[in-house]
Amino acid sequence: MKNNKKILHIIASLGNGGAERQLIELLKYNKNHAVLLLCDAGIYKKTLKLYGIKYWELEVKNKLFIFFRFFSYIKILELFKPDAIQAWMYNACLFSTFCKLLSFNTTPIIWSIRCSNMITKHYSYMLKLTILSCKYLSKKADKIIYNSYSGMKHHISIGFNNKKKTIIFNGVDKKKFKFNKTIRKKLRKKYKIKPLDIAIICAARVDPMKNYNNLLKAFQKIDKKNIINLKLIIIGKDTEKLKIPKDCLALGMRMDIEKYYNMADMIILPSSFGEGFSNVLVEGMLTGLIPIATDVGDARLIIGNTGYILKKSNHENIAKFLFKLSGINKNTFAIKRKKAILRAKEMFSNEKMLKKYNDIYKEVLN
Repeated sequence: MKNNKKILHIIASLGNGGAERQLIELLKYNKNHAVLLLCDAGIYKKTLKLYGIKYWELEVKNKLFIFFRFFSYIKILELFKPDAIQAWMYNACLFSTFCKLLSFNTTPIIWSIRCSNMITKHYSYMLKLTILSCKYLSKKADKIIYNSYSGMKHHISIGFNNKKKTIIFNGVDKKKFKFNKTIRKKLRKKYKIKPLDIAIICAARVDPMKNYNNLLKAFQKIDKKNIINLKLIIIGKDTEKLKIPKDCLALGMRMDIEKYYNMADMIILPSSFGEGFSNVLVEGMLTGLIPIATDVGDARLIIGNTGYILKKSNHENIAKFLFKLSGINKNTFAIKRKKAILRAKEMFSNEKMLKKYNDIYKEVLN
């Protein structure tokens, strides 16, 4: 899996999102890579130090001032002398490509685009401006890596360069994400989830695209129908701040999320837009959870015949499906769990992901 190419990865910061976790996996297996943080290393600073990964923090507090770090960036390039630069998500793509044009640097730049159809009205005007700028600069990228078909299709439709595209699905560590009966019993006892309860977990930060509003409305609606054996667990940044209905647990962000998957029987992705490739679906599947998702991003491709796709993301449609869950028999659960684990292992392994990235590095540098 390893290569001797020096790659400098650039990303805004290292939170607990899917792109950040994917980058960490790349860095763990490629010690000759380094990472430049436009802001800071966040929750993964200890991880970077543990694995001896070089990193720099530009500590930009306001995105508007990022270009004032131009000379700091050039000094880092001169110090590390990367064979290629890999920029993760819009801000890093824009910054690295703008700096390349300004400095006449010839180091190849690879873009990593992680989302699909971001509805910018839910966010600041800066996001819309950044996407528009990336659209015009995309022809300067030596390669654009999408992690989903939906993401690639959407960006090409809005004018991103169509000539240097490729897709690399996310890879998930099957040794880290796996079912553990002891942890399941311990956590379900701690949070008072009964053996016969059906527990559904949603792992996502609080963000408009994640659609928590409709998920919680749906759960509140079915609660009125007195389905007493259905429990909802929400986990992710700021979830502890949400107003939750009865029989719902809000646990906030957890670095050891692999343990908490064991509490559940199913994992749900209720997102209404913006998803590309959802890591949490694969992580849940590896842990033996039956996946449920709205028809967003590449969720349908990820799930296959192992779970359920919801055609709409409104609370009425989610509630209608959840109401049916109490009628699913144990045999169906067991069969789908086995299928989910097998599909995740075969299609979305770390090994496949690492090989494809290394193939791209070789292609770009030859």
